[in-house]
Amino acid sequence: MMDQTLTVGHPFYFPTQVILLDDDPDFLEGISLMLNKNLSFRLFQSVNDALECVNNAHKHVQIQERCYANYKTGPQESDSLSHIDIDKIYLEALNGSRFQTASTVIVDYSMPEMNGLEFLMKLKNPFIKKVLLTGQADMELAIKAFNKQLIDQFIDKHDPKLRLKINSIISNFQEQYFRNSFKLITDPIIANNRDAFLVDNEFQDFFQQLREKSNCVEYYMIDSPQPGFLLIDSKGKQQCLFIYSYQTLLAHTETLKDANAPTELINKVEKGELLPGFSLNENAQAAADTIEDWKNQYLPAMLIKGASEYYTVLAPSERFDKLQGQPIITYADFLESNSISSEIIH
Repeated sequence: MMDQTLTVGHPFYFPTQVILLDDDPDFLEGISLMLNKNLSFRLFQSVNDALECVNNAHKHVQIQERCYANYKTGPQESDSLSHIDIDKIYLEALNGSRFQTASTVIVDYSMPEMNGLEFLMKLKNPFIKKVLLTGQADMELAIKAFNKQLIDQFIDKHDPKLRLKINSIISNFQEQYFRNSFKLITDPIIANNRDAFLVDNEFQDFFQQLREKSNCVEYYMIDSPQPGFLLIDSKGKQQCLFIYSYQTLLAHTETLKDANAPTELINKVEKGELLPGFSLNENAQAAADTIEDWKNQYLPAMLIKGASEYYTVLAPSERFDKLQGQPIITYADFLESNSISSEIIH
């Protein structure tokens, strides 16, 4: 059984949308001002409009169909093999609807059309995180609903720390949404020991700090030109984080020796100071050209010591050309074009 203390990473992540429902427009306007400025949200007074929006929201079925395959390996029902095509995950960055995914719904309990708990029970997507807003009179009902796992959290509307709590809950639930709704993709990847960095606490801490430093809002696991991640910031700037194992480093060192590469390059690679920012599977001529131009082709590496050793290289987007020339809707573009969503829908 997997150690529950492990920080399990996601093979991909992008910002999702929060839905807020309350029949009081003043409260909706007030709570919208409490939300983090880079959060995508929609405000509703109408129960029916909110329900239609959430139940018709993008569910990203395509990414599972694109990446996941299951093969029968024998006559028994359990005789099957799951395969994930990692190099098709990043194509979700071309999906203009990805930011419209509803991951969290926050709803007032006391409303004239139906109460908030009844509304939450009508949501079709089982992975959406459900949060109930309550007053003192409704607190006992909220506690019972939480204990029965009918809701994921409840918040007192008059809590003096409402701003802090609601943003913390949203951030946590957006992460949980990916963990729960894409297990069909995540679990087979985690089961592959080659990608153990997804469940390595030290690596995940490093990766989170790197994303914050790079202002990365979305990322996608890649398998070529090297295993790692495509990182994209809110304005669409792309970088690649390539991840090398110690075994790969040793193998590449031997390849350089066989190719009579410069001694300085061999020594730097052997020490883990420089590593390739390109595919290791290039043809002989391309490999020779790369070695000749090694001062431009090899990049500084950083060692992450966790359960295993990972050598990481942060490369500019030119090293990963699969998205070059293909238009993507950036998160900044989405927030600007959907600013009307911050207005209350009656």
